[in-house]
Amino acid sequence: MEIRVLGDLTIDGGPLSPKERSLLAALVLRCGNVVTPSELADAGWGDDVPGTWPKQVQAAIVRIRRALGSEAVVTSRGGYRLVVAPDAVDAVRFEHLLSLAREHRADGDPARAVDTIERALALWTGQPYADLGEWPPTVGEAERLLELRAVAEEDLQRSRLECGEHRAVVSDAERLVRTEPLREPRWAILATALYRGGRQADALAAIRRARELLDDELGIEPGAELVALEMAILRQDAALEPPPAPRRTSEECPYRGLQPFGADDADTFFGRDDDIVAVLARAARAPFLAVTGPSGCGKSSLVLAGIVPALRARGESVTILSTGGASVARLRDALADRTHVDVVVIDQFEELFHSRLSEEEVTEFCTVLADAISSGRRVIVAVRSDFLDDCAREPSIGPLFTEGVHLVGPLSPSGLRHAIEEPAKLAGLRLEPGLTELILRDAVGSSGALPHVSHALVETWLRREGATLTVAGYEESGGISGAIAQSADRLFLSLDATQREICRSTFLRLVEIGADGAPMRRRIPLKPLRADAAHDSVLTGLARARLVSAEEDSLIVAHESLATAWPRLRGWLDDDAEGTRTMHALATAANTWESDDRAEEDLYRGARLQAAVEWRDDTGPELTESEREFLEASARRE
Repeated sequence: MEIRVLGDLTIDGGPLSPKERSLLAALVLRCGNVVTPSELADAGWGDDVPGTWPKQVQAAIVRIRRALGSEAVVTSRGGYRLVVAPDAVDAVRFEHLLSLAREHRADGDPARAVDTIERALALWTGQPYADLGEWPPTVGEAERLLELRAVAEEDLQRSRLECGEHRAVVSDAERLVRTEPLREPRWAILATALYRGGRQADALAAIRRARELLDDELGIEPGAELVALEMAILRQDAALEPPPAPRRTSEECPYRGLQPFGADDADTFFGRDDDIVAVLARAARAPFLAVTGPSGCGKSSLVLAGIVPALRARGESVTILSTGGASVARLRDALADRTHVDVVVIDQFEELFHSRLSEEEVTEFCTVLADAISSGRRVIVAVRSDFLDDCAREPSIGPLFTEGVHLVGPLSPSGLRHAIEEPAKLAGLRLEPGLTELILRDAVGSSGALPHVSHALVETWLRREGATLTVAGYEESGGISGAIAQSADRLFLSLDATQREICRSTFLRLVEIGADGAPMRRRIPLKPLRADAAHDSVLTGLARARLVSAEEDSLIVAHESLATAWPRLRGWLDDDAEGTRTMHALATAANTWESDDRAEEDLYRGARLQAAVEWRDDTGPELTESEREFLEASARRE
């Protein structure tokens, strides 16, 4: 619930009539205290109180309760009392933010003070308690709030001066003195900004102008602040020199969220130094190494952002493949040229076993890989540990996995600390004391927590105050346990009904649940999903939220942990597990049919066709054009 009184009164619970807004404003003004019916009548009608005012007040209270909730307005002996959380009222939040800003300035963090004051001033939309007109209790409170706002505008410019923004402050300070020319602090801010910008004569002229206005309008001399400032300018006092230029803050988020680090991210990849040394040492002794670990342990990031750059720094040539988008032909190309490629890296090797490749293609892929390694080709793969049995069952590569495995464990506390703090330092950000310790506490004991930690840090960065990542921002994001679900739900709920169905059907294509209950990513062709503007808009939103990513001509979910961290997605997958399997099988079959020039032998027949048609007719799923034509061709052939 939010009640806004820094302007025309508005609430989240729905529209109110002018009289109802006046009565609610009076209750807000006396929040927590009893307001008598006669006082409410005075606030609502002033000198024109109707004879039926008692019943009208009662009826208005009923409608206010309907809008705010039945417990928001309590009937007490003698009247009514508003009971809401203090931060539900924008005027209360405004004062709280100003108090925080003063603390930030006192702590030597003017950039954070700037951000906090700007958020406080953004709450204003007009005259405070405008709905109460000239009701006597309002006048003094409105004047107090307006004075606080004026002081806040001045403190904002003082904080910007402390950040070294004196050149930018000049125009805003000139606007402030035009608005209220008799407020001396505004002239002091303007003169200071002018002086620090190398305009000493203009600074002294501003102070002379202030002296003339004060004499003409009020018949008084300038106060001590302006007098002392004028003398300091004349002496060119060193205390007036601008502070050192603050370190430039990057406008890019330094964290990856659910996306793994890539080969170009070595400069921002931290925490895995020991693993990098160990992998490089083992890779130097053997032609094959499998870097493995559970989902979310960071094995892809270790290989791509740690191992690959280290190999290239040594002068070695590295080619990177992803089995989800790889064919035997691409593998042969990567393995063929020994003179130019020293190491072949294959990421997400587990996708080989649940891609749209046939069993024969998987076997051929593994055989080509094994033959190249036996001939001296150096290969490093990243593979989920729950797929090691699948790798071991392939006769050609099974022995390789038996002998050459590096297990990636959870980041150590010191490694995780580096992964949290070092990217922030590079981006010119600071972490509020206690934030790192809070994240470390939440992440302890979880081997798959890295995507959750990184996503929570992205959401914390979005809620930063100036250049500071805060504990409050982390907690507001949902933290490690809730940030993914919160941001995914926020995006989903922002969509209309049609877009939500597109979003749901897209994720059901991108994720499947394995026989062991673990989620698996599926790489699907991108082009059929961009069928129209509505689909394109949804995919763009998902990519912007870093929930999916486009790789070449395919789409893939950012990380399979999304299925465990986002209850809504897991619910979709569990609600129709059989239908989801049918859809995945149909998508694979239709893709094979297309790649084989729509060969008749690829079409469905018999029980498989009947099951697919019944599923389509019963559930009305969203199918691609290729899938619809595949089913229709199968039905015609039958």
